[in-house]
Amino acid sequence: MRKLALSLFLTLILAACGSGPADDLVQVEIISLDHSPIRLAVQKATDVAAEFGDKVAVQSYHFDTPAGDAFAEEHDLTEHTPIAIFVNGEMEFEVDGRSVKFYSFPQGEGTGMVDEGVWTMADLRAVLERATN
Repeated sequence: MRKLALSLFLTLILAACGSGPADDLVQVEIISLDHSPIRLAVQKATDVAAEFGDKVAVQSYHFDTPAGDAFAEEHDLTEHTPIAIFVNGEMEFEVDGRSVKFYSFPQGEGTGMVDEGVWTMADLRAVLERATN
């Protein structure tokens, strides 16, 4: 009986501490405007994250929804932002010795009306590779 109680106690402690496979998931959160040119960038980013299978969990938001508004406020996104991508809560990373911020359109995929960001899908893939290993 004492061993069973100890086993249950340890199980509860481990569950409360959050240990387990879910804690190892890399969290990718994408917030965007729901416009056609941006949808393609969101799909490409989601596809890159999907390359990592069950090591990555993706959550998407649109700015014009209650959940998106709350997410934007939590992350201080106040400007007109086509897309922002957070990996484990961070948007800025160093990739190949340069600073990369997953903000606005990826390079080469802007519309000309909004500045492109300083990132590429290859940068996102590199950050996810590092985060999952």
